[in-house]
Amino acid sequence: MGFKYRQKVVHGHPTSNFTPSYKVARIPKSSSKYRKIYIPDDATKQFLRSHIPTLEAKLSTLDSSNVNYAFVKGKNAVLNALQHIGFNYTLSLDLVDFFDSVSAEHIEGVLSDEIIRDCFVEGAPRQGLPTSPLIASLAFMRVDDQIIAALQKFGIEFSYTRYADDLTFSFNERRDAGKIKFVAQQIIQSNGFALNHTKTRLQCVNNGRVIITGVAVDREGLYPTRKTKKKLRAASHQGNLAAARGLGEWAKCKLPKELVKSDG
Repeated sequence: MGFKYRQKVVHGHPTSNFTPSYKVARIPKSSSKYRKIYIPDDATKQFLRSHIPTLEAKLSTLDSSNVNYAFVKGKNAVLNALQHIGFNYTLSLDLVDFFDSVSAEHIEGVLSDEIIRDCFVEGAPRQGLPTSPLIASLAFMRVDDQIIAALQKFGIEFSYTRYADDLTFSFNERRDAGKIKFVAQQIIQSNGFALNHTKTRLQCVNNGRVIITGVAVDREGLYPTRKTKKKLRAASHQGNLAAARGLGEWAKCKLPKELVKSDG
C-alpha cells in the first residue's frame, strides 16, 4: 500500500532559535481513509529526543496505576499479555486516533509549556514524532485511573492493561463484558477520546487461546503465535532481526519457563 508525501510542515518557535521541520506522509488504512504520519528531519528528531529523559521520568513518577506496557523501559507486549493469564474472558478495545486526540489540556500541569511547544504540532503530539508515545501515555494516565476505580466499585475480579491505544480487560464472568465496555466507554469519551468499535473483540479461553497484543494466552501460559514464529523463521533466514520486532520482545522477556509454552 505504501505512503505518499503530502506536505512539509515548518513549526516555528517564537522563543527558540531552532525551527523543527517535518514531512507529512499519508498512509492508506484498510478503508478509504488515510493515516497522517509526521516524519521529522534528523535535526528535529535529535531535538525532540532531548526531551525524552524528562518525559520518561515524568511517566515513571506519576503513573500510579502502572498499567501501560508500551514504550516503557522494561515492558513490552509479552509482559502485557502475561497479566491476563488465568481468566475466562478477554475484552479488547481500541482507541481512535490516539495521539491526535491528545490536547494540551490533557497534560496541563504535567508538562512544561516548553515541552508542549516543542513536541506538539498543530495542537497535538502527532504520530511519528519520537516524543508522542510518552506524551500520549501521560495524557491517558487519568483515564486509566478512572477506569480502574470505577470497575473496582462494581466488585469485578479483573485485570486491565494498556498497550498504547490497545486496552485489554480480562475477567471470569461473561455477564461482566457489557458492564466493563460501558464503563470504559463512558470514561474514555468524557475525557475527550473515542473507541474504534470495529476493533472491539470479546474472546473466551474455552474457544481456544486468546490473542493479546500478538501473544497467544490460555489459562496456563503464553505461546508465540504462528505469525510470530513465521517472522522468526524469516528473520533467521534473511538475517534481518529488525523485521521481526516481536521476536526481540520474546528474547528480552525473561519469563518463568513454566509460563512460556511451545507447540513443539
